[in-house]
Amino acid sequence: MTLETTVPRVPADDDDRQVLTELATDLLARHCDREHLRARLDLGQAHDPALWRRLSEAGLVSALVPPEHGGAGLSTSSVSGLLHVLGRHATPEPFLETAVVGVEVLSAFPDSAVATTWLPRIAAGEALVGVRLGPLTPYVVHGADVDLLLDLTPDGTVRAFTADDLDVTPVQSLDELRPLASIEPRGDGELLGVAPEVVDRARTVAVAGAACLLAGASRALLDQTVDYVTVRHQFGRPVGSFQAVKHAAADLAVMVDMATSAALAAIDSLDRSDPDDARRRAWSAKAYAGDAADRANVAALQLHGGIGFTWEYHLHLWLKRVMGLAASYGTTATLRRDLARELLARTREAAAR
Repeated sequence: MTLETTVPRVPADDDDRQVLTELATDLLARHCDREHLRARLDLGQAHDPALWRRLSEAGLVSALVPPEHGGAGLSTSSVSGLLHVLGRHATPEPFLETAVVGVEVLSAFPDSAVATTWLPRIAAGEALVGVRLGPLTPYVVHGADVDLLLDLTPDGTVRAFTADDLDVTPVQSLDELRPLASIEPRGDGELLGVAPEVVDRARTVAVAGAACLLAGASRALLDQTVDYVTVRHQFGRPVGSFQAVKHAAADLAVMVDMATSAALAAIDSLDRSDPDDARRRAWSAKAYAGDAADRANVAALQLHGGIGFTWEYHLHLWLKRVMGLAASYGTTATLRRDLARELLARTREAAAR
C-alpha cells in the first residue's frame, strides 16, 4: 500500500518559506519526537525552554519580527509551511500566539514602548506571548507560561499586560500538551491603541494559522495510520492490502491534502488579498481543516484497532491535538455560520439593488 504523505512542496521561487520549512522539519525531527512529547507529558509541563531556545536560535521565532528589533522581517505568508510542520510534530509550544499573532499585533504599533521592549525579547527567545481575541479565545493558550498578554477586544482596543498584572487560573484541557488558562488582568495594563483593522487582521491570522497547525496534525495522523496498516498483518496479509482499508485511507488522504492546500492558501492570502477576502479564506480553511481532522481522528482510531485507544501508544497525542485545535479560534460550526450569514447578507444586498 503506497500513499504520498509528505509535506507539500513549497514553490521553488519562495525561498524564505522553503528555508523556514526545511529548518523546522530538521530541527523538530531531532528535538520534538515522540519521546520528547512523552517526557513533557510525564513532567506535567508542556513548554520546554530548551526547545524554545532552539527554535529561536534557528531564526524561526524571529522570522516575522522587524529587522530593527532583531528579526528577519519576513512576510506572514512565509511561515505557512513552518506552521504545518509544527502541527505535524504536535509541538507543545505557543509558536502561533507568540511568533506570529503576537508579533503581528506588536509590529502594528512600532512606536509604542511595549513594542520596542518586547519585540527584541521575542526575537531573542526570551518571552512567550498570550493572545486573547474576545469571544474567539475564552481561554489563553499556555496562559500560565506567558510573559505578556495581548488583549484585543471586538471594538478594536488593544492592551498589553505583563505576567505580574495577571491572575491566572489553569483549566483542565483535553490536550495536556496544549494547556489553557483563564486569565483576569489586574488594572488597565498598557493601551497600545484603538485599531479595529489590527484586531480584525489578528483574528484572521490566528484562524489561518490554526488551520495550518490542524492540517499538519491531521497529516501526522494519516502518516501514522498508513505506516501501521502497512506493517500490521491479518490472515497472512498486511491490513493495508484490504480494499476497505485502502478506500478509508485514500479518502482521508484526499481530505488532508485539500485541507493543507486551503490552509496554506489562507496564509498566502494575508499578504496578497484584501482583508475581507483573506478572512473568508481563513474561515473556510479552518472549517474544512476541522472536517478533515474529524475524519482523521475516526479513521486513525478504527484502523489502529484496540491499540489506538491506549495511553501507552502514542496515537492519542495527535488525536487530542486535532480536537483541541479544531475548537480553537472558532469551531467548524461557528466559522461556517459566520460565512453563511455574510453570504446571505451580500445576497440580500445584491437583490436590493
